[in-house]
Amino acid sequence: MMAIRSLGTSPRALPAPWEARPRAARCPDRFELNVATAYHDRPDILAAWHRMLAAAAGPETLYQSPQFFNHLIDMDQGRDANHELFLVRRSVDYAIVGFIPVRILPCRIAFHAGPVPLFGRTLRACQILGSVPLLDPAEPGLAEFIARQLLVRFAQCHVLYLQAVPQDGWKGIAGVAAYVLNGWRACHTQPLPDGVDAYLKHFSAKKRYNLSRQVRLLTEAAGPLHVLRIDQPGQVGAMLDAMVATDASRAAGRAGEQARLQSLARHGLLLSYVIRCGENDVAVVYGMRSASVWHVYKILCRQDYMHLSVGTSAIHLAVQDVLAHCTFDHIDFGYGTPHAEFRSTHVLETRGLVLLHRARSRTAWLLNVHGRYDALNGALIRQVKRFRK
Repeated sequence: MMAIRSLGTSPRALPAPWEARPRAARCPDRFELNVATAYHDRPDILAAWHRMLAAAAGPETLYQSPQFFNHLIDMDQGRDANHELFLVRRSVDYAIVGFIPVRILPCRIAFHAGPVPLFGRTLRACQILGSVPLLDPAEPGLAEFIARQLLVRFAQCHVLYLQAVPQDGWKGIAGVAAYVLNGWRACHTQPLPDGVDAYLKHFSAKKRYNLSRQVRLLTEAAGPLHVLRIDQPGQVGAMLDAMVATDASRAAGRAGEQARLQSLARHGLLLSYVIRCGENDVAVVYGMRSASVWHVYKILCRQDYMHLSVGTSAIHLAVQDVLAHCTFDHIDFGYGTPHAEFRSTHVLETRGLVLLHRARSRTAWLLNVHGRYDALNGALIRQVKRFRK
């Protein structure tokens, strides 16, 4: 897991280092960082990559996979690439001890008055895909080496961007500061049992009845039910039609979105659902898959069926299809607060969007100011809510 150091003065900063690093761990000569983008698909590289992925415990291994990296290559064809793959090798025997896929993206630091955005600044960020670097845990000092090397190699970037870092297990890196943008937040996950019957047994008899009743009322109002699994390029058009049916504004930029989703499907990453009643698409469950996790990003519903709890029915039906046809350990719904109807099956995990940056820099000053301002704004919001009550 990536080790970082507290910013100290920021209310959103990470905890102080848990332990001092041994002197040997700070020696950069123990490891080498090599660019491997041009030969990322070499058989020996892929074999080592898959071995490390099989042992990884991070929440977003999907984004560290060769399949997702191939998707990035597809999407960058014909323009300047914004992705790179680094191999970490042990100097003494040249053994591979880490894979670091990265890409460049903008990171917006916004200042709000209550919930209203006032102004902000966009930082250039080097995203470490997967958030928890794919490194050999038996190598001390490896995470420190990676953080320092990337900050040097991407000198034009203000921060290293890790979008979903688990709160537990942080250690320190001297000279590298860290900031948790918007603080630690709850992510909800859903462990998956073996089969549909075991899934239904998690609910009380009353809950099972209510779920069945909601689906029945939906079909009575809208027509016979069809659950369409979307995981092939040729099915993406139907998914986009359904997304536009839930929100007409999604028609803009459809060509680009279709290319992106078709690429994900070609590489075996797309796993989404369209819920159709009669001739009407009433909901879309947009998700992607890794070897052991189904990541659900959005549940889109037609507004004229919201009174029939179409969103609850959509995810309920999609989960049953997943259990019948796939073998996942759990579902990851990402950041957010689950609705009451999901709390019996969901497990909350605390994660944060972590920005690693140079300890003495203008970026450090900006993030320090943002942290203080954000804390004051949060206190103001809480005070207003108390006053309203």
